[in-house]
Amino acid sequence: MAAGASIPHEGELRLGKVRLPAGQLIRSQSGVGEPVAWITEAPVPEPGPVWSALSARHGQTGLVPILAPAGAGDFLEVACQDTAAAADVDRVDAAALLEQLWADCVPEPWQAGPEWAEDRQWADEMAAPFTSRFPGLAPAGNTALAPDALEAVLHSFPDSRIALVPAGRPADVLPVLGWCPGDWDGVLPVPVPVGFAAVLRSWEERFGARLLALAHDEAYLLVGRPPRGLDAALAVAAEHFVFCDEPAGRQPVRTTAADIADAPLWCFWWD
Repeated sequence: MAAGASIPHEGELRLGKVRLPAGQLIRSQSGVGEPVAWITEAPVPEPGPVWSALSARHGQTGLVPILAPAGAGDFLEVACQDTAAAADVDRVDAAALLEQLWADCVPEPWQAGPEWAEDRQWADEMAAPFTSRFPGLAPAGNTALAPDALEAVLHSFPDSRIALVPAGRPADVLPVLGWCPGDWDGVLPVPVPVGFAAVLRSWEERFGARLLALAHDEAYLLVGRPPRGLDAALAVAAEHFVFCDEPAGRQPVRTTAADIADAPLWCFWWD
């Protein structure tokens, strides 16, 4: 949580020049149900520019804005379970975590008997051009998209509730909220919000990918320095492959690479 950041009170809110309609508190679904964030009661039209203005004030407020798209984001609070400290994320190696998830998805060479035939065929088709060995973290993106490409995404984003989360950086919203999608609880060797935040931190640093929106089982990242071209996108797609189950994860790596090459928005959905 950002030093000195406090969760706003319920009701209407003004931060600098930004006025927000009446909001309520998001409370953790576990433990004593303490407040973890503030969120507008109703969707806000054209929320992207508001998100941008609130993001620019993070240094003063300590509050990270997150959009909850109308419909999909109506049940965001359901996914806010066991909160964790940002310091827990410091102890997670994103590369090691992704490598372990890759090993869980792609059979090892010794798993070559008839009982593994179906799994190996699936892996060969889905993981190509990679094999059972995780390719490692993709190189950082070094070419920024034009500002108008990011602005176009923000202006096209649908009506959304706007949440304000006291966190030091966008990735750390996940442990602060205790956000865990779908049936992923217990899948990772660390708490899901902590493990996912470690991956998001890595993407923030390598690709300028900031958490833009959350639903109860969806996430959207605004990407300032995406991989440029299909070849560069392949290694990033391998990371997406194990980060979520669908649609961007459990589709072929090559398909995901085509989706994210030069793209300013990454979309994830957990079944």
